Amino acid sequence: MQNYPFYDEALALTKKLVSIPSMNNSDGGERAVADYMAAWIRELPYFKAHPDQVITQPLKNDPYDRINVVAIAFGSRSNSNETIILHGHHDTVGIDDYGSIKEYAFDCDALPEKIKSITSDPEVLADIESGEWMFGRGSSDMKSGDAVNMVLMRYFTEHLDQFDGNLIFMTNPVEENQHTGIIESLNVLEELKAKYGLTYKMAMNTDFISPAFPGDTAHYFHAGAVGKILPCFYIIGKPTHSGQGFEGFSASMVAAEITRNIDMRAEFSDVYNGEFAMPPTVLKMRDLKPSYDVQTAFSAFVYFNYFIHNMEMDEIFARLRKVAEDALSTVDTYTDEQNKVYCKMTGADYYKREYQLKVMEYSELYEKAKALKPDVDEDIRAITKQSLEENMDRRELCLKIVEYLANNILSINTPTVILFLAPPYCPRNTLKREIPEEGALLDSVVDLLNQLGQEMGEELKMMQFFPVLTDSSYLKLDDTDTSIKTLVDNFPDMKGHYDVPLDQIKRLNIPAFNFGCHGKDAHKWTERVHKEYSFGKLPIIMLRVLEKYLNEK
Repeated sequence: MQNYPFYDEALALTKKLVSIPSMNNSDGGERAVADYMAAWIRELPYFKAHPDQVITQPLKNDPYDRINVVAIAFGSRSNSNETIILHGHHDTVGIDDYGSIKEYAFDCDALPEKIKSITSDPEVLADIESGEWMFGRGSSDMKSGDAVNMVLMRYFTEHLDQFDGNLIFMTNPVEENQHTGIIESLNVLEELKAKYGLTYKMAMNTDFISPAFPGDTAHYFHAGAVGKILPCFYIIGKPTHSGQGFEGFSASMVAAEITRNIDMRAEFSDVYNGEFAMPPTVLKMRDLKPSYDVQTAFSAFVYFNYFIHNMEMDEIFARLRKVAEDALSTVDTYTDEQNKVYCKMTGADYYKREYQLKVMEYSELYEKAKALKPDVDEDIRAITKQSLEENMDRRELCLKIVEYLANNILSINTPTVILFLAPPYCPRNTLKREIPEEGALLDSVVDLLNQLGQEMGEELKMMQFFPVLTDSSYLKLDDTDTSIKTLVDNFPDMKGHYDVPLDQIKRLNIPAFNFGCHGKDAHKWTERVHKEYSFGKLPIIMLRVLEKYLNEK
């Protein structure tokens, strides 16, 4: 498209990146696509002359040999330290959902016809027939965004005399689960900042955006990232033989009651500036019996996805603790009432069973265990070490520590719920108008988008929070020190297995925008990206941002 100078190269690069399978946690894929991008960057004439400004950072102790790729170029019109970061991730989710056509998941040319043969979805078919959409795993989430960043880096290095400030290109693996790529890249960003005296003006992630509702034609931008915690409940009941059911206390029923009172509970949706996060959702609920027998379960385990916009950890923990207390009380009352009914039906003598019902946060559990066993930290580290060597799921690792403290050290045998946190943790951040410096930057970007929207005939709409998880979470941190302490104190051995560098994030404090390519159906086999906007208009929008904020005049 002749009116869009970046279109052809961005489209071709996206197609090339999609053709390199890079499913998260797959042997070689994430490394292969990162190597391709690093080689492409190094071939730019500027970086041939400055090869030391392209950094490939291996992830620590990574079984898949993954790397971050970071490159920095310096504008030559002045010696400004102002710096903008363009970043994205290069891993994707898997392709099993493609079913019988999964061998075509990375072939952007052949895939549309294959999709037509197995779907009757009118919107999907219309998008195929229009020719306006590129299909393929990673086309939307988010290799199109990586491609846009690459072509902008090329342009920047070819027009250094037009810019006062500097530009960083960065691409990271492991976004689709643990975010360890972006987390470890913070060391590089901090080293570059110290080495060159940089001031980070902003970061622009190019993760995908989607229509908010059927027929929505707006293109969304975001001034921050939704936060996420994974609150977990370890539930200890009182087991009994199934033939004597009323003599026990059901851990499974407590888990079900906790789930009923948290899962999709709208009033638990966090809000800031009129934007609501999705309510919490249950991700796992199970009893912890290893095999079948006729004894009721001693314990159960349940955890939730919990999005955060503005709440402090203390507020959230108070809310979740109340749910656990109510669940224990409800199960106790219900069981007693059913016992009365049963005794009346059978003529048996009724008597009330009394229980001490307890809810504890992990911080309380840990302090009690440490008081009883001062060297308990050595035990916890040993559990972490062994679990990591076994490649245990991190949620199960945290549970294992909790079980050890509760059962082996404190010998808890009364109905108890222990509330704790497990990975992943994604910090919340946004630009707030009540903070003058942040408000000025936000209003300035909004004004520019309004101007560009009028020029392009597009609705460019700024929102506060990217609504799903993103690496942008790890560039800025809005939680107070008190909130962070509550987080860390209730996260079993966080430093030992999930050492999110909270102090480093606070030091960097980089305003984190998302300028996304426009796609549909990310993480689905109909994933696709809109070509004209993503490869044509978006790079121009982003270039105008670079010109505005890397210009001292």
